[in-house]
Parts: sequence; structure tokens; C-alpha cells
Amino acid sequence: MRVLHVAHDFLPASVAGVEVYTLELALRSRREGVDAAVLHPVRGPGLDQYALDEGNVRGVRVFCLVQNYPYRPLAEGTVDPQADRRFLEVLDRFRPDLVHVQHLWGWSAALPALARARGLPVVVHLHDHWLACPSGGQRYHPDGTVCEDLDRVDCDACYARFRSTEGPLERAALRAARRIPRPLPPDLLHRAFAGLPPMARAVLKRLNERRAGADSVDDQAGMTAGERRQAYTSGLAAADAVLAPSRDIGRRMAALGLDPDRLRHVPNGTDVPAAPGVPPGVDDPSRPLTLLFLGTPVAHKGLHVLAEAARQTTAEVQLVVNGRDPSPAYRARCDGSRVRFAGPLDRDRVPAAIDAADLVCLPSLWPENAPLTLLEARARGRAVLASAVGGVAETAQGELLPPGDVAAWTRALDHLGRDRGLLAELTARVTAPRTMGENARQVLAIYREVTDARTDP
Repeated sequence: MRVLHVAHDFLPASVAGVEVYTLELALRSRREGVDAAVLHPVRGPGLDQYALDEGNVRGVRVFCLVQNYPYRPLAEGTVDPQADRRFLEVLDRFRPDLVHVQHLWGWSAALPALARARGLPVVVHLHDHWLACPSGGQRYHPDGTVCEDLDRVDCDACYARFRSTEGPLERAALRAARRIPRPLPPDLLHRAFAGLPPMARAVLKRLNERRAGADSVDDQAGMTAGERRQAYTSGLAAADAVLAPSRDIGRRMAALGLDPDRLRHVPNGTDVPAAPGVPPGVDDPSRPLTLLFLGTPVAHKGLHVLAEAARQTTAEVQLVVNGRDPSPAYRARCDGSRVRFAGPLDRDRVPAAIDAADLVCLPSLWPENAPLTLLEARARGRAVLASAVGGVAETAQGELLPPGDVAAWTRALDHLGRDRGLLAELTARVTAPRTMGENARQVLAIYREVTDARTDP
């Protein structure tokens, strides 16, 4: 069997939940005789829009489509004939037996139907709420409230604020990148920016962000957020199976019209080795309680809530943040003497980072689906402090807290910091998570199911 995974980004440029899951599924399924490839969009400043390149990551064949359009109107992203043609070109080159859509950011709503028209079974994975919410799939308003009931007028207003992020410096850099003579690297300006001292990068980002709202494109170009949502959710009708890592996201998508008969509950697994150990703060109660935030430090992930609780608690705590550099404004919001920004981690360093912590923290404000961080913590025997949102309760083991409630998070840190016996009790209740191998076997069984259904007379 040959399977083409369609994603919104991929390693090594981006290391997040969907990307990690897609690679691990491709590697695991290869052990079962499945030849997998990945197709994903990539920003290529200075490169031609829709240029298609090919490479590999850890032996997995990868097709990269240049998509330099983070600010284009909804209609142009929802209906994209040129991206569709490139997708069909990859089908001709790789000749898959099945298409597994991991994420449709960067792809048009027609993609599942295009694959089905070629006679290919289609599986769609619900990693987040992007199909229903154009604002990053977060269902999270700029004012900090969660969007439980999707409403077209509210969605339009929310999306207009969400997409207002392009500033004049960024726009000028993109224009200049297209004019760089070809003997030079087309991303020369972006490399130069990355090489600047951190202080210089922070100043330029602040200048860019200050003008972003005033200078950004704000028209909807003939499509509302509700119409866009209808186009993508209707596209799921072409899927033979829709995989939901949490029951919560399956319920939410069914409420939007997804056929429940197509839904399959497929809990995530992790490739992090299971090696539970005692948290360092239990062995040595004199140590500060060490908290680990592992992920993207952005507002909807709630890092500022955790950072404020760390500032207010009467216990001795140290918060370590592992993830890409936050924006200067958000970093300033979260910074403090008890917060240490340790930067992104390679995958092979994740276990050691968890082992050095007493607790893994997930203070998210948006309805998370099934974060891999929760499974990684369990694999290393660590309890979590997590927000009671979305599908988190289906996976988290530790203590669930009200999202955004600084007082509740502060009280939890007070108790756990002063009473290491309570920390030991929470840790003792942690059980081993599902492995990536178990997840892959279930997914492969679904591949066989939908493929057999297509071939049965």
C-alpha cells in the first residue's frame, strides 16, 4: 500500500503536534509494509508561488509546495485551482492507493473530492478545529473568550482581527525577496534577520507589529467565515473515514453536520520511551518546584496564566519554557525571575526535559483536542497541571484547573510546592500512555477497511 499524507507543515522546519504525529505514523506504518509520502505547503520567500520541490525526512519522501499567502482573503484560500493542480500532479508522481489528510491549511476545500474522483479512498484526521475556524483553528476570540457556538457574524469579526498581523516591514521584506538575483539564496533577507542579535530582532518585530493592524488587508473578498466553514465541512463528505483523536472534537464536528457514521475514535499515541521516574522535587523537597511548559508560547496556549501564577505563588517554583521564541510583546507579558525561556527542543531531548521537571503544565485557553504533550508526560511518569478544556480530560493525568483562572492555578502551585507528598501522590497515579505503535495499528486497520469497502463488488 502507498499512502500520501497531506499536512499543513512538516519537519524539520516546523516541529509541532501534527507534524510529529504525521512523521511517526509514516515511520511506523513503513514497518508494516506501507510506503508513505508527505505533501505539505511551505513558505518560501523569494521563491515562485506554487513551486513544487521534493526531498525526504528520515527516509520519508516529501513534496513541498510553496505557499506565500498568509494574508490572502478567505475565498482565495478556500478555492485554489492552482494548488489543486499541484495536488493532482503529486498523485500522478507518487501514485498512492490512499490519501490521508492530516490538515488542510494551505489546501483548498476540494482536495478530498479530487482524491475521491481519482478512485482513491480518503481518510481525514481532525487534529484541531481549523476546518470550522479560520482563526488558526483555535475557536478563541481575541478578547480571550472561547467560541463555543460558532456564529457567522462573530466569526467574521473575529477573523478580521485574527488576520490583521502583516506589518510594513514584513511586506517590504517579501517584496525585496522576490527581487534578489537568482545566484543568491532567495531567503537571503530572512536568513539575515535570523542572524541579527536578539535585541535587534525584538525591536524590528515591535516596529512591524505596531503598524500591522493599520496596514493589513481586511476585506473578505466575497466569502464569509461561515461560507468558508461550510465549504470545508462539506468537503468531508468525500472522506471514507474521519479520525477523531478525542471524543470532544468528534462531537463538535458532528454538531456542524459531519456524518457520525464516518467518525472513528482514534486516540493518539506517543513515541517517547516509557521510563517513569520520581520527580526531582520529591527526592529533594528543598528544591524549587520545577514546572515545564512544552509547546508554542502564544496567548491561546495560556502561558501568561501560568507565568502569573508562578509570580503570585508563595511556594518556591521555577517555570521552564521549551518552545520557539515568542513575540517580543508576549515574552514581556510572561517574563519574570521565576520564568526561564529555554528555546525549542529536538525530539530526542524531550524525555530529558520532562525528567528534569516535577510537573508538566498545559494552561491552554482554547479547546485543545488531544495534545501529545500529555502523553509524553505520562510516558516519563509525570503528572500534569492542565486546563479543563476540549478533549484534555480524556488524556490528562494529574489535576485539571479552570482555564484562565490565575487564582486557581496559584492555589495549585501553593499546595504542590509546599506539600511534596501531594506531588508524590499525583505522580504515583500516572499510568503508561498509548504508544505510537498501537495508534498506527488502528489507523492501518482503518486503511484496510476503507480500501476493502471500495474494492468489494
